[in-house]
Order: sequence, then C-alpha cells, then structure tokens
Amino acid sequence: MKHLSIFLPLFFMILISAAVDVGQAKANTSNLVIHITGFETSTGVAKVAIINSKKNFDEETPFKGFDFEIINNEVLKTITLPFGEYAIKVYHDENANNELDTRIFGIPIERYGFSNNARGALGPPEYDDAVFYLNSAKKEIFITIE
Repeated sequence: MKHLSIFLPLFFMILISAAVDVGQAKANTSNLVIHITGFETSTGVAKVAIINSKKNFDEETPFKGFDFEIINNEVLKTITLPFGEYAIKVYHDENANNELDTRIFGIPIERYGFSNNARGALGPPEYDDAVFYLNSAKKEIFITIE
C-alpha cells in the first residue's frame, strides 16, 4: 500500500504535465485555410510548397509540400502549421509530370502563383512580398494563379 501512495501522486503529476504539453502544442499552431483559384481546368494537381524562410524561398526548398486535388477549378484546403512566417508557391501541374513546364527562356506554360498574390517583374517575386505570418488559431489566405 505504501508503494501505491507514492505511485498515485507521481502518476497524476505525469498525466497533468502531458495534458499541459498537448494544450501548449495546440496553442502554438494555426489552422491555415488555403483558397486557390484561377485554374482553367480541374485536370492534374495543384503543387503547393510551404516555405518558412527567405533562404528556403530562394533555394526552392519547401518546409512542406502538398499535391492538392483541384475540384471545380479551385482548391480549398486546411493545414495545421506552427506559428511563424511562411510563403507559399503553387503551380498547376496539369499533366501531372511533377514539373513546372516552361517555354523557351524558362517562361512557364503552366499557371502559377504565390501567397499575397505576389508577382515578380521577370521571374518570381521577392520573399518579402510573399511572406505572411501565422500567430493566431486560424488564418485564411487567397491565391489566384495566372
């Protein structure tokens, strides 16, 4: 019985600390609702890259990558991410070959876009134009591909 009197308080302390950790983890994440429009067809997939730093944006190294189904020429998805700064790159991989198809001089054939609907003059936009911040339980962003 003596062992039980020592074990029970210890068990409850562990249980409470685990519950606090789970609550803390949920408190530091955000549900990001992503709306993507501008698709001319629902063929293929939307290739979405979530980027969490300027370095990764410039090096084209995503923090997370997704292939989203296009339904009725649009995408509506919710993902959970830790609080922080992010940018999104998306393109319509219409022929599902896992590449952004281009013409001569690297001009894209497939439609593409960025968070904040950022655009570059000759090439991709700057990270600072595409960056957004997650610091609340929910955030919605809207991207129109062109």
